[in-house]
Amino acid sequence: MLLIIIGNFILQSTVLPHINIFGVTPNTALIIIVVIGLLRGRIFGSTVGLIIGLLHDVIFCPVIGVNGFIYFFVGYFVGMTENKLAKDNLLIPFLATAISTIVYHGLYYIFMFFLGYNIDFSVFFKNVVILETLYNSLISMLIYKWFSNIFIVPSIRFTRR
Repeated sequence: MLLIIIGNFILQSTVLPHINIFGVTPNTALIIIVVIGLLRGRIFGSTVGLIIGLLHDVIFCPVIGVNGFIYFFVGYFVGMTENKLAKDNLLIPFLATAISTIVYHGLYYIFMFFLGYNIDFSVFFKNVVILETLYNSLISMLIYKWFSNIFIVPSIRFTRR
């Protein structure tokens, strides 16, 4: 798990800014938090969210704790659906990532507004959130398929008939 977090951090800070569509880069940290929350539950999802968020805050953000707080709650709430949804349907990570991306940006906007940063929400939503939601959702299906091969261990039962 720690290897995934560190690998994602290096990938997101070095390679992914060069791979953007209309100036929007995918938020792979959020995608990983959603996928781990869906596959492993709320404890793993929230823990990974907190670690990734605090790491992101310490390195990139002027305010420490905002991303850690938001990623923690995204991982927790997505992880609450672990046993309630079918794990082999690829539409689940697509929708969960889309909703999580919109929630992430909404909460981030609220935090930044109360911290005194002035961002025009309509322009931000139109230029960034819509594209990033679509971008993250499409990538999440690939990462979900890859992670489900890692985290879901097939079980074999030997019982009498």
